[in-house]
Amino acid sequence: MKNVNIFLLVLAVVVAASTSALSATKKGIAVKVPLIEWTAVASQKGWLQEEFGKYGATTELVDVNALKIPGVEASLLDKGDLNFAFRMQYPALQHKLNGLDAVVVWQSGTAPVRRNTLVVLKDAPINSVSDLKGKKAGIWRVSCPYFSAFEIFKIGGAPLDTDLKKGAVRFVNTSWFAANQALLAGKLDTISVHPSSYTATPLYTQNLVKEIATSVPNGAYVSGGGRTSIFAARDFAREHPELVKAYISAYEKTRKWILANPDAAATIIARELRMPKHVAKFGIVDSSSYNYVPGEKDWQSAVNSIKNFQEWAVQNGDDFLAKKRLSQAQIEQFVDRRFFRGGAYSIY
Repeated sequence: MKNVNIFLLVLAVVVAASTSALSATKKGIAVKVPLIEWTAVASQKGWLQEEFGKYGATTELVDVNALKIPGVEASLLDKGDLNFAFRMQYPALQHKLNGLDAVVVWQSGTAPVRRNTLVVLKDAPINSVSDLKGKKAGIWRVSCPYFSAFEIFKIGGAPLDTDLKKGAVRFVNTSWFAANQALLAGKLDTISVHPSSYTATPLYTQNLVKEIATSVPNGAYVSGGGRTSIFAARDFAREHPELVKAYISAYEKTRKWILANPDAAATIIARELRMPKHVAKFGIVDSSSYNYVPGEKDWQSAVNSIKNFQEWAVQNGDDFLAKKRLSQAQIEQFVDRRFFRGGAYSIY
């Protein structure tokens, strides 16, 4: 009996020491957060620090956009130099299929049709998708605007070039940062953009372009591919679910304040991200806005949106998803149930 008591005492000490070590590890974490519009506001208001401080963690803002390198966010996430990424579902799915071991921890609801648009120069003699037959469309292939344009052109009867089949519209793979200049220089006839993104907003505020198409109403993009998502490396989400919850909580609190106080929020965003205030405000108030949208609470709905989107893309000739795709089970594992309604770390 004495030996049993000694064993239990030793076991208790070991468990206590392990718990203490785990707690100390948590307190030593500096969570690497992308410096984007809402995190800039959350940091300045102290809400980011408040949420992570509940678990003894600190935050470090990483200015991903300053690098101006397509795909850098996924690379940083994969190496652990960034703990969260904020992207729409199509590029998130592409990154996953290209080997990024990440999970979706938050997803928005369906996208508005103006989440993405096709624009041409203001005085161009182009007024519809059919007018673009034989002309050049500049779009970054590993991006959400690509799929929106792919669907617009297909439904509009002027399919885009793909690796699988030549279409009626010439596809030019062009990054966001180069597309504007190429359009303005007359090297491209149209580009596919998020109007409220800081790279595209100046085209609107300076009255340089006109919209000739929006995303297809009730289409695969607005119901699935264009949903915004927050994703995190699988290991980080598994080891620190409470920190994932802190990030989502900070987002929900901040986005509501931004929408209720667009002028004050735009002032902070303009200063912290080094952009004109009118550009920052356009990103808040325009109907295409994607940085401040409410989350999808239901895990099954989030999963179904990806399954249905991928299926449409495969059946309709998306060259990337025709070569690589997730199984039904892999999609269910891709969306982390713990952070949706009813999950152990849900805020809903």
